[in-house]
Amino acid sequence: MVESSLPISVDDVARHYDQLDGFYREIWGEHVHHGLWETGSESSYEAVRAMSHLVAIKAALVPGAEVCDLGCGYGGTSRLLADEYGARVTGLTVSPAQQRYAVDVTRTPGNPSYLVEDWMCNQRPDAVFDALVAIESTEHMADKARVFSEVARVLKPGGRMVVCAWLAGEAPKPGRCGIWWSPYVARAGFLPWGRRKTMWPGWSRRVLRYGSDWM
Repeated sequence: MVESSLPISVDDVARHYDQLDGFYREIWGEHVHHGLWETGSESSYEAVRAMSHLVAIKAALVPGAEVCDLGCGYGGTSRLLADEYGARVTGLTVSPAQQRYAVDVTRTPGNPSYLVEDWMCNQRPDAVFDALVAIESTEHMADKARVFSEVARVLKPGGRMVVCAWLAGEAPKPGRCGIWWSPYVARAGFLPWGRRKTMWPGWSRRVLRYGSDWM
């Protein structure tokens, strides 16, 4: 397990993204997540969209589906799901700067909608979403059991959750984690800790009612 050397709060995460807002938008663009390179020849823009499309496919979205984008950032994936899959999307972020930008660039007012809200004490109604997606956002949340229990609460019966997360292998070779996944990086990126891939199915199966599918 990799842990931050200092405690991390939701206010720390929000302040991190607000203070570095300009840098994130300049370097990452509207998708604040990594991409999916299937051939190796894709541009960064193509790769991040490919990741969002894979998430949509795994979520089995249909037109009119109610979707929650947990940790929506600047709303890039939220807009893709709304515009290209016909979903009705609610994006959640803890960063007011991200929420303001997302609202400003959304062409269809109200879809997606963007809220400044902490998932760990969210106000979403029970059984309201057909799908929930979280692309590289659950890393900021230390209490994974609470993350999944809230997912189970807000999903409709038969709903789907799709998570893309940074995970460590069971036995990484010496130096594979190193400085890239160290307590210092965890602290600087406001990531409470990183867990092994094999721990995640156990968490999800304990609190979700419908099982899980792991890639």
